[in-house]
Parts: sequence; structure tokens; C-alpha cells
Amino acid sequence: MRQGRQAYPALYEKAVSLAAQGIAIKDIAAQLGVSYSACYHWIRGLRKPDDGNLNSFVDEIRQKGPLHAASMEKFPKHNELFLTASRRGMGIRRYMLPKKLGDYSTWYFVSGQEDKLKECVLELVKKYKELKQELLGRLLEFG
Repeated sequence: MRQGRQAYPALYEKAVSLAAQGIAIKDIAAQLGVSYSACYHWIRGLRKPDDGNLNSFVDEIRQKGPLHAASMEKFPKHNELFLTASRRGMGIRRYMLPKKLGDYSTWYFVSGQEDKLKECVLELVKKYKELKQELLGRLLEFG
């Protein structure tokens, strides 16, 4: 399965340490499963891989999750990131509520955050019902 560039930061350290041991660049590239070009640039110090958007997305959910789509301003394409993370087996899951809740209808989480997700969703539904009652009350005042 293709790992993609999000795996490069971890592979970078391995490539540099293997090069320090005197292993040829083409052998390092083959061993790590990356292109010769990427490996060459890392070892020659021409480029260092960054963490990338996908890793940042997954790390944020693991650290702060579960998170609703409204809290994903840093990740405007959160749906695409979720799909890519799912295909690559990164452990991100999604829970969908009715669309009437807008950006609060999609939640991202990892295994082990199910109880916290349930608490967050129940709190959201409670606030939604309270707000709905308040708006209906104010409408009746004017009607």
C-alpha cells in the first residue's frame, strides 16, 4: 500500500543514518521504498521533508479529538484528508449527524475516543434543543 509523502519525515531520519553508515543512495532508496530523487535530496541536504497536511490533520484529531468539521478551519479539505487517511489505514473514523446541524454534523475521531464523542454529541444536541426552544419562545412573543 502506498504510504505517500506523509511517511517521509520518519523515513528521512532513517535515510540520513543509513547514509552515515556509508550505504549507497540507490540502496537506501530501495530499502526505504522511496524514489532515488527524494533520497538523494535528503542526503545531500538539498531538501528536508515537512510533516504535511495529512499528518497534521491526523495528529490534531489524536490530540484534541473528537473534533467537528466546524473546528477544522486549518483543514478546509478535511473530507479529502479523512478519505486519504482511511485508505492509508491511519485509524481516523467519522461520525455523521443530520445535515441540519451544518458543520457540526460531521465529527472525526480515533478509536478510544468513542465515549468522549458521545458526550460531545449529547452536549451539542442539548444546546441545539435549548436554542430551538429559545427561538420559538421569542417568535411567540412577537406573534
